[in-house]
Amino acid sequence: MELSRDPAAASRRVVAPTLHVRLTDADAIPFPTRTIERGDALYCAGEPLRSLYTVQSGCFKTVATFPGTDDANTPHTQVTGFHLPNETLGLDGVCTARHESDAVALEASVVRIMPVGILEPLCREYAAMQHELLAIMSAEIVRASRLALMLGTMPARERVAAFLLDFFERFDASMASSGEQATDLLLPMTRADIGSYLGLELETVSRMLSKLQREGAIGLNGRQVRIVDRAILAHN
Repeated sequence: MELSRDPAAASRRVVAPTLHVRLTDADAIPFPTRTIERGDALYCAGEPLRSLYTVQSGCFKTVATFPGTDDANTPHTQVTGFHLPNETLGLDGVCTARHESDAVALEASVVRIMPVGILEPLCREYAAMQHELLAIMSAEIVRASRLALMLGTMPARERVAAFLLDFFERFDASMASSGEQATDLLLPMTRADIGSYLGLELETVSRMLSKLQREGAIGLNGRQVRIVDRAILAHN
């Protein structure tokens, strides 16, 4: 079936709003920062929740470990998210006061450390900060729901395309002050990471990226991805 290239048709598609909320009120507070080298963990599953973290630069992946289902009961690990500048890490520990996943830097990264003991009274004092924190938590719930829907209903091509669109839109949101829209990015994660996140084999991710390139949706050069036609990429 031939892909539609009609811009009007593309504009009629329902586009989900970008889930990008940042703690703007916290910008004026001199929270400390920390540099995390590529491959190092900011926190690990099971550790007590002490702080929330805002990514200042770089990128992180969160990885959860689940009990295995085979006879050997080998634990299964899965990438559960990727976190870009101005996004918040550590929310997985709010419910139980312990982190449910590992947060690993995909490149040299800097985070702002916001101790929970300080955030709670600040939220009581500043209603806007409390609202933003609730909005961030809500965005995480919606993002998790979208992922579940994607893994349960979308074919492989649509999963990879949706991932790329989401990543570029979130990067655009993180760089909103520049007023520019990214069309060319170096993906910090491996294709194996993408496959783990999307519930696909590494080979399938590679095939779907090549398919999207043949369709004229993207350009590829290793991890360098260029958006050629967003309408084709959004086609379902």
